[in-house]
Amino acid sequence: MELEKINAIIFDMDGVLVDSEPIHERAEMEVCRQFGMEVLESEWDGFRGRKLEDIFSYASKKYGTGNEPIEKMIEQKINLYLLFALQDMELITGVRNFLEKLKSSQKYQLALTTSGRMVQQEKILAKYGLENFFEIMVTSDDVKNGKPHPEPYTVTVQRLKADPKTCLVIEDSDNGIISAKAAGCQTCGITTTFIKERLDSVGADMVIADFDELEKILF
Repeated sequence: MELEKINAIIFDMDGVLVDSEPIHERAEMEVCRQFGMEVLESEWDGFRGRKLEDIFSYASKKYGTGNEPIEKMIEQKINLYLLFALQDMELITGVRNFLEKLKSSQKYQLALTTSGRMVQQEKILAKYGLENFFEIMVTSDDVKNGKPHPEPYTVTVQRLKADPKTCLVIEDSDNGIISAKAAGCQTCGITTTFIKERLDSVGADMVIADFDELEKILF
């Protein structure tokens, strides 16, 4: 599909900039176990892109007592995630070159919209030297409702002072695509986490396998 005029490009973080989805899952599973909950592995596909509050509240109600200390679980998850991530994580192939080309072209505003907490995202961006690429960063600390609700992308678009129709969102999850579409943005799915058919099924305007593919469309 041909994209409409684009003035801003908004990136998701996990599975788009960094290969972090397996590390998130490992840390979240471990925290659930520490708090006495054995959550089925099949649940994690539905958690992709969601806020930690939503994940742990769901786990608590379904697999726990319903009274687990959610904020303590989140704090422990962030600590575990950073421990694992700062050792084992890698950038998604081609993302640095793509960001450098976007930045040097000065054709687009660049933003980051993530379901993670600010404290963890700042450390990950700093590790890879990516902190200066984005004019705007919206995290779960900035919104009441996480993806698939449109609020994360609505807030990002407002802070960019942009028209959502001219914003292209790059997402790896169905929850992220649903959120961005509901906010009125154009969407590009990348198949780092889910297959093309799954991203197509929730209305992605286009789906790419890697950033080289998108670079050829934008430049």
